[in-house]
Amino acid sequence: MQAWSRWPRRYHDATHLLACLRHAREVAALCEAPDAVALALWFHDAVYWPWSKANERRSADWARRFVLGCGGLPPGRAQELAARVERHVMATQHHAAGALQGDDRWVVDIDLAILGQPPEVYDAYEQGVRREYRWMPAATYAAARRRVLQGFLDRPRLYATDWFHARLDTPARDNLRRALAALDAPAPR
Repeated sequence: MQAWSRWPRRYHDATHLLACLRHAREVAALCEAPDAVALALWFHDAVYWPWSKANERRSADWARRFVLGCGGLPPGRAQELAARVERHVMATQHHAAGALQGDDRWVVDIDLAILGQPPEVYDAYEQGVRREYRWMPAATYAAARRRVLQGFLDRPRLYATDWFHARLDTPARDNLRRALAALDAPAPR
């Protein structure tokens, strides 16, 4: 938990982790290996530095070391679980809904569930992300954030699983459009 509480986290923090674990519990019966999904969620943002492009790789490596170092599992099973958890963590790198398979789909959809939350929850997420990137000039941040949000909005499907798609696609698209409009609004003087 300590890793999830470190500076500069304002969204990718313990609250996000707990929300992910709640979603994982909701869909556990639909997953092939719910324990691997939960472990992957514990580690998916365990290493998080907003300026780094290696967060997922470092988080996946940490997850692999953790699983292999726990003991209690037969060596073949430990290797299999470590590889599965590592793959799930790496799937969160690009959030590409169309290319995902198996439980990777659940891990990514759970990570992206924030997009389809009620507007006040989504707005707090946007504020948290901005605070994580406060080192970035406002215009640079707005341009980069616009690309990310528009990239999500341009997808035919935001969520890879039918379960999340049916529940969250419409509110997620509404939130994304609102966030884009806020980025395009003139700054208050």
